[in-house]
Amino acid sequence: MRKHIAVVGGGKLAELIHPGVTLVNLTVSDVIGDPLDYITDPTVADTSSLMDARRTLDRYSLWESIPNSVAVFLREGGAAPETPKQLHRDRHHDVLLLGAAAACEGAARRGTQLGLQPMILSTRFEGESQELGNPFAAIAVEVARANRPVRPPALLIGGGETIVRLNGRAAGAGGPNQEFAVAAAISLDGIQDLVIAGLDSDGTDGPTDIAGAMVDGGTVDRARALGIDLRQLLKNHDTSAALSRMDDAIITGATGTNVNDLKFAIVEAAR
Repeated sequence: MRKHIAVVGGGKLAELIHPGVTLVNLTVSDVIGDPLDYITDPTVADTSSLMDARRTLDRYSLWESIPNSVAVFLREGGAAPETPKQLHRDRHHDVLLLGAAAACEGAARRGTQLGLQPMILSTRFEGESQELGNPFAAIAVEVARANRPVRPPALLIGGGETIVRLNGRAAGAGGPNQEFAVAAAISLDGIQDLVIAGLDSDGTDGPTDIAGAMVDGGTVDRARALGIDLRQLLKNHDTSAALSRMDDAIITGATGTNVNDLKFAIVEAAR
C-alpha cells in the first residue's frame, strides 16, 4: 500500500530521475528471496498493483483506519496512478551486492574453518519466534544424540525473519531472536554439549540494544537460581532484562548492515 501512496514509492523516484540519467542500484538485501521491489522500493519497477493495495486493505479491514484522503486516493475511480512496471533498461542497472542468505553462507564457510560440520537448515525461516525455538533445539539434540542429520562437531545454521505477535497484550522489552533463544533454552534444559544462539544481523533485536541471545542446557537452571520464570517471560514478551541478568544476552552494537536474523546451534563431538 505504501508504494502506491508515496510520491517516490514503487519505482516513481526512478521515473523522476529518468530519462537522460543512468541509475545504478547497489543493494544489500534484508528480505527473504531478495525481491528488489521490496528492498529498493523507490528506484526499481514495482511488481504490485493498485488492486493488490486495495485487496490488502479489504483483507485486514483497514479502510476505516487510514486517513480519508488516502482512502479516496486508493479507491476504485480515485486519482491514484499505477506504479511503473518497467523502467529504462539501457539506463537502469540493479546490482545485488549481498543477498539475505549471505550471512548463512559465510557462517558455513567459517564453521568449516573452525573444524565444524556446517549445515544450513534454511535461509527462509518465518513465523512466530517462540515456535521455532523448540524444533531448532530438537534438531540440535538429534545431532548430539544420534549423529543426524549431520555428525558432530556440527554447526546448524538458519536465517530468515521471524516475528513476535503481541495480540493486543502489554509487552515488556524483548525481540524475536531473544524469544527464539529463550524457547530453545526451555527445550534444552539439562542437555549438555550444545549451545544455541539467535541474533539480528543489524545488532538490534526488536526495540532493544541487544542483538539476541545465546543459551545452553544450563540456562534454565541459571534462571531458576535468579527467580526467573522463562515461560512467563515469553508470555509477557519481556526477555531482555532477564537475559542480561543471566549473561546470556548478545550485545554487538549497531553493525551498519542488515541481512536478516540468524540462528545457530553448535554441537560438540561426543566425549
